[in-house]
Amino acid sequence: MRIVFLLAVIAICLAAPALSTSPSYRDHSLWTKTTRANPHEVINFRVALKQNNIDVLESVLLDVSNPKSHNYGKHWSIERILDLIAPEAHLSTEVVLFLEMHGAFNVENHRDYIKASARVEDIEAIFKVNMFNYKHVSRPDRIVRSGAVYTIPSQFRDLIHMVTGISELPHVKAQPAPRKLKVGAADSGIVIPQTIQNLYGIPTGYNNNKNTSLCLAEFQDDQSFNKKDLNVFATKTATPLITVTNIVGPYSGSDPDLESTLDVQYGGAIAETANVWFWTVEGWMYEFASDFFGTKVVPYVVSMSWGWPETLQCQSGVGNCQNGETAEQYVQRVNAEFIKIGLRGVTLLAASGDQGAPGDGDPECGNKKKPLSTIFPGASPYVTSVGATMLQAPSAADKRAAKKNVGANPPICTGTPCATSTTEIVCTYPDALITTGGGFSDYSPVPEWQQAQVSAYLSSGVPLPASQYFNSTNRGFPDVSALGHNYAIIASSQIEQVDGTSCSSPVFGAVVALLNSYRLNNNKPTLGFINPLLYSAPSSAFTDITAGDNKCTESCCSKFGFTATKGWDPVTGLGTPVFKNLLAYVQTLN
Repeated sequence: MRIVFLLAVIAICLAAPALSTSPSYRDHSLWTKTTRANPHEVINFRVALKQNNIDVLESVLLDVSNPKSHNYGKHWSIERILDLIAPEAHLSTEVVLFLEMHGAFNVENHRDYIKASARVEDIEAIFKVNMFNYKHVSRPDRIVRSGAVYTIPSQFRDLIHMVTGISELPHVKAQPAPRKLKVGAADSGIVIPQTIQNLYGIPTGYNNNKNTSLCLAEFQDDQSFNKKDLNVFATKTATPLITVTNIVGPYSGSDPDLESTLDVQYGGAIAETANVWFWTVEGWMYEFASDFFGTKVVPYVVSMSWGWPETLQCQSGVGNCQNGETAEQYVQRVNAEFIKIGLRGVTLLAASGDQGAPGDGDPECGNKKKPLSTIFPGASPYVTSVGATMLQAPSAADKRAAKKNVGANPPICTGTPCATSTTEIVCTYPDALITTGGGFSDYSPVPEWQQAQVSAYLSSGVPLPASQYFNSTNRGFPDVSALGHNYAIIASSQIEQVDGTSCSSPVFGAVVALLNSYRLNNNKPTLGFINPLLYSAPSSAFTDITAGDNKCTESCCSKFGFTATKGWDPVTGLGTPVFKNLLAYVQTLN
């Protein structure tokens, strides 16, 4: 079975071979069931209850997110949202009482879901399962999970949607594998915060509102960035010191992870003095989204650099579809959570994937029946999906300008030259270590705010894959893009380079945080669900990327994929941000 994994973050020790931290689709879960679990060991789990009026909730979200609506920016409270969608109070109370009567404790009623803890022997009795210890080949610890499908108690089968925390096996990231990087069409110089700020016109010394915030979300117990590395990063890149103001969930900074390090350093550097949140969960999208929604004080922008194909959400290590649910139903449930979060005034962004249009469903370019695959949450219509570009090899003019400005370079550019190009193209293997993901959702129909752009692309005459390989009536992704190649980070005090949509998502998230700051400074509500705004913005708000395609993955090139062209496309979306023009448009809104 295939398992969820971190979007490819490519690590390169400077002057060393490239390293890929991304496992392939054949990196099956290497968990082995060993002995029966200790009957007294405690398990944390949650019970998702069936929701009402999700269609109404979606209509409200689209209304308050439409810049032309008189309700624009009128976000809802937690309680108002739950009043609309939660089951009747006596129903959730019945589930709580049942769980407590059968040994559960620390039971929390969140109205449309319930969190609880219970001993193994009680879990086994409630859900008719046998619990076992599972051991992974690459880690010393073990976890407790069921050895078979759980059963929902018969009296609650019409009320309980799914149960998580009992059957899922978490993903353990693969060890890096050496791979040589081809140097060709791309600028070989490293990307630093100033590269991004200069390219997109992002101001420094921005008048950030004290409530401006950006959250970097991590999953599957991915716990670490190192606070000392932030000091080294600030010194070497000559940028303000990043202060992480809020840490939610497990954290261990002694062994910094490249993904967490990248997210914090570049999200924080581009958003400058914004409040930076670092939020980790041991589970997957449902656990994160339900916890986030129910938290009273939350950050206004969230970047998620993780994903896995929509159709594979039911496989072990991702969601829990082991009681009859389908991957589509799991996606729908998480999308409902995303709607709730957007209606609170929060912007969600997600990376569009690193395996091009073939995606993690066909990373070796050999699947003749389904050569294209999607990504979740990157294909969700309720997140802003972010693709990746790279800088084209510098022109003669770029090189002359770089020589004039050599004295202004920060210390990190001394040992390895910083990028000098100012022209973006599609980020793609083999010139980069990843290929930006994009395509059309398997499950979600094209939203109204995107219909005109998708229709224009499909009728533009650009070469398309055969119609049986993608659903042209569905939501296209990504929505926007940003640089995703050759970022320089500091991990364990060492300079590393990384590639990926894991780079571009936190950078675009930081742009949204700065736009929010303008609104907060002017006593206006946050931007919240931003996609209708992006698709209604003038074309001058983006640099249109028209060179390249996403037919490759991280290791091969396929004949299937999409080609960048004028306007929106399922390669780089609307393009990369032109900050001053995006801000000018935001300044016209209520």
